[in-house]
Amino acid sequence: MKRSDIQSELMRSFGQMDASQGGAVIVWHDPEGEFEETLDELELPGVEVIREHENHVFELKCALNDDLAGRAILLYRKRGRMLDGDWLADIEMRAERFSADYASVQLREINAEDTPEMRALLAEHKPLLSKKRTVKRLRALRPSYSDPRQVEIALIAAIVETDSLDPANILRTWLLGVGGEACEHMVDVLEKNGLLETFATMIHAWTGFDGDITDEAALSQHILLSCAAPHLGDTALSSLRARFDVNAARFCNDLYETWMRSNNGTGIDTLREECLNVEDAYALPSLLDATPTDTLLQCDTFPCIDATILERLIAEVARPDGDYGSVLAQAAERRSCVWYRDFEVYYRAVTAAAHMQEMHRTCAGLIDAGAPKEIWDAYTTSLCNMDRWYREFNESLSTALKRSCYGLDDALKSCSSSIEALYKNWFLRELSKRWLSACADDLAASGHANGIPLQLDFDMAEVGPLTRASKRVWVVVSDALRYEVAQELGELVQHETRCACELGAVQSVFPSVTKCGMAALLPAGTYRMEEGGDGLDVLVDGSVASGTAARGKQLGSHYPGAVAVQYSDFINQMTSSERRDLVADAPVVYIYHNAIDIVGDKPISEAKTFEACRDAILELKALVERLVREQKASNIIITADHGFLYTAEPLDEHESTGISNVEGEVVEYGRRYAIARRGASSHAFLEVALPSDSLAGYCPRECVRIKMAGGGSNFVHGGFTLQECCVPVLRCSVKRKGARGYVETTPASISLITELGTITNGMFSVEVKQDTPINATTSPATYEVFVGDAAHTPITNIATVIADRADEDARARTSRLQFTIKPGVDTDEQAMYALYARDVQTKQIQNLRPLKISIAFAPLDFGF
Repeated sequence: MKRSDIQSELMRSFGQMDASQGGAVIVWHDPEGEFEETLDELELPGVEVIREHENHVFELKCALNDDLAGRAILLYRKRGRMLDGDWLADIEMRAERFSADYASVQLREINAEDTPEMRALLAEHKPLLSKKRTVKRLRALRPSYSDPRQVEIALIAAIVETDSLDPANILRTWLLGVGGEACEHMVDVLEKNGLLETFATMIHAWTGFDGDITDEAALSQHILLSCAAPHLGDTALSSLRARFDVNAARFCNDLYETWMRSNNGTGIDTLREECLNVEDAYALPSLLDATPTDTLLQCDTFPCIDATILERLIAEVARPDGDYGSVLAQAAERRSCVWYRDFEVYYRAVTAAAHMQEMHRTCAGLIDAGAPKEIWDAYTTSLCNMDRWYREFNESLSTALKRSCYGLDDALKSCSSSIEALYKNWFLRELSKRWLSACADDLAASGHANGIPLQLDFDMAEVGPLTRASKRVWVVVSDALRYEVAQELGELVQHETRCACELGAVQSVFPSVTKCGMAALLPAGTYRMEEGGDGLDVLVDGSVASGTAARGKQLGSHYPGAVAVQYSDFINQMTSSERRDLVADAPVVYIYHNAIDIVGDKPISEAKTFEACRDAILELKALVERLVREQKASNIIITADHGFLYTAEPLDEHESTGISNVEGEVVEYGRRYAIARRGASSHAFLEVALPSDSLAGYCPRECVRIKMAGGGSNFVHGGFTLQECCVPVLRCSVKRKGARGYVETTPASISLITELGTITNGMFSVEVKQDTPINATTSPATYEVFVGDAAHTPITNIATVIADRADEDARARTSRLQFTIKPGVDTDEQAMYALYARDVQTKQIQNLRPLKISIAFAPLDFGF
C-alpha cells in the first residue's frame, strides 16, 4: 500500500471518530514489520504516533488507560491481533484496527473477519481477488463475511454472474449459463481458481446430484425429477429412481419456484424448455399413463402432467354418463398451477363442456315449462348459460386448433361432436320447439308473445323516463348482440368499471333483422311495415328510417338536439374534444356499433362469429369506460336490434327447407323468415302477425333454415327462437358512494378448508376455497398465498389463487395448493406463523390460519 494511500486511509478513519469522549485510538498491526520505516515518514497532523516496544508494554498500557479525551493516537504494533494473553487486549477491544499489508487491505475491502482461515482463503484465491471487478461484486453480494465458506459461495456467484447468494438463484444461473455460450468461460474460470470441485460439492449437498455439474441436461433432469417425485408417489417414476433424490426435494422445489419467478416472470420460458427436454428424454407422458388422476393433481412440475389430466377430462365430458362435477372441480383446481396459462384454452373448453353436460343432466325439466313467460324467464335466468358455454367451448376450440399441444387439439376436436350434438339436437331443438309452440297463438294474433316486454316500447320504457329526469341518455345499439353476450359484458363492466349494471330483456319485433330492430328502438308514434320496391319497408312515423342520418333525424323529431353516430366514427375518427362538441347539449345520444353481425352475416367470415362476440365485449366495455371518463356519462343503455342463431358444424339436409312451403306471393325472405302478401299460407311455417294491412310474416319452426343461394347458413337471424328474439337491455349507471341505488362491490374472499394447526413436514398441501360466487356485489380477485412469520415474510413458496369463479357448486371454487418450506429457513417451534393471503391488487394481507411449525429435520446448511 502506498504511503500516500496509508496517510489518506488513516486520516479518513480518524476523521470518522469522536476523540472528545475517551480519545480516538487506531491500532496498526504489521506482523511482518514491512511498514516500520514508513511509519516515520507519515504526515498525520494532530495524530500522536506511538510504537509498541517489547519491554515497555506495562507503561504503554498505563498511558493508554489514562484520560485520552481530545487525543488522536496511532498505536503501531509489530504483531497480528491475538487477544489471548495480550496485555493490551482492553485497548484492542475499544480501538479501531488498521493494517496496510495486501491481505489486510483485501479483508477490509470485502469487510471480512481477519482470521488465519480467512487469510489462507485469500491467499489461495489471490489472482481472482486481485481483480477490482471481483471485489466489487463481493461487496455487492454481502455486507460482511465471517466464514471462508461465505467467501467461496460469493466467488462462485460472481463467476456465474448472479446477483444473489441464494443457492437456488446461483444454481439456476449456472444451469442457464452452462447450457449456453458462456459455458466454457465459466467452467474455465472456476477450474483455474480451484472452485469447480468446491461448487460440485455444494451442488451435491443442495440437490444430491453426484454427476458432472457441467452436464447441464443431466443436472436439470435430476433437479426437475426430484421436484416431482415426492408428489407422484413411489410407482410413477420407479424406473427413474437413480435419476433423482427425494431427500433434496425441498431445495429443488425452491429452485423451481425461484426459476419460475426470475427475470420478472420471464424465467418460466426457460423453465418450460428444460421441462420439455426432460419429458422427451424419458418419455415422461408414457410413464404417467398409469398414474391415477388424484395423484397427478398433486403435482404440476411438468407440462405433460396437465396434458395427461386434460386428456382424461376431455374423455370424461364426452361421455353421456360422465362425472361432470369432478371434471369441474379438477379443472378449477389446476387454475393455481404453474402451467395453467399454457393449457388455459383447453381447461376453459372442458369447463364449458362439463357445464353443458351437467345442465343436460339436471335441468332438462326447465325446457318443459308451459307458458311463454315461464320459458322466457327460465331462459333469461339460467338456460341462456347453455348458449354462453357453447360459445366459450367453440371459442376455446378455435384457439386450440391453431396450436399443437400434446395432441390435445385433436382430442378436443373429437369431443366437439358430442358437444355439438348436445347443443343442437337437444338444447336448441327442444327449447325452440317448446317456445314456439307456447307462443304460436300469440304470434299469429299479435305478432309477439304476450306478457313479455316489447322492443317497440324501448323508448317509452327506458329512454323517456331518464330524459324527463333531465339526464342525458347514452344508447349503444350493438348489431346482433345476443342476450348471453350482453350478460358477460355486464359482468365485466360491473367488475372493472365504476358502473352498476342491470340486465333486462325485451322481445324483438318480427322479423328479427336489422332494419326492423333498429327502427323499433327509435322514438315513434307509429311503427308500420309495407311492401316497398325492394321488398319490406319499415316505417316509423310514416318514413323509412334506414341509415344513421335518417335515424338521427327521427331521434331529433322527438328529442331536439339528439345525436346519432356510428361507433367507428365516434371512436376512430374523432378526438375527445370533437366528441364533446358533437354531443354538446344533446339529451339523447345513439351510438351504433357493429362487431358481430358484420362478421357473422358474411359466408367467408361466419366461422369467426364467436371471436367477433369477444371483440364486441371488449370494445363495448372500453366504450363504457370512455364515456364515463371523458363524457361524464352516468346513464348508458346497451341494447341490440336482434340476436342470432349459430352452430359451428355444417347443417344436415333436414335442417333446411324451401321457400315453396309458403303458398302465396312472397315479398321478401331470408334464412329464418318470410314476408308474404295477405292471403298466403303455410303448413310448415308459423304465421306471425305484422303491423301491416297487406303483409303477413312466416317463421320456420325450431331452428330450420330456408334454403337460399350462396353459403352462410350457420349464422342466421330473422326468426323467433329465444336466441334471435331475446334482446338484451343492459343498463349501466354510475353510482357514487352513498347515493341512492349504490351497490358496493367487494373482492371475492378465500378461506382455508384443510384442518391445519401444526406443520410437521417441509412439504405439504392445503385446500382453499373461494367463499362465494362472483356476482353483482362480489368482484374477482387474485391472491398470493404463503406461510409467513409475524412480519409477513414468506418462509415457503408463494402460490397463486384466482378467485373469479361464478359457479354455485363450491367444488368448482376449490384450489389445492402445494407448499415447500424454503431450505435454509430456521423455524422456531415457539414462534407463531400463519397461512397468509395477499390481495395482488390492494396488497392487503389476510390471516387465513395461525400455525405452529414443528419439523424434525434441521434446516439445510448453505454455508451462510
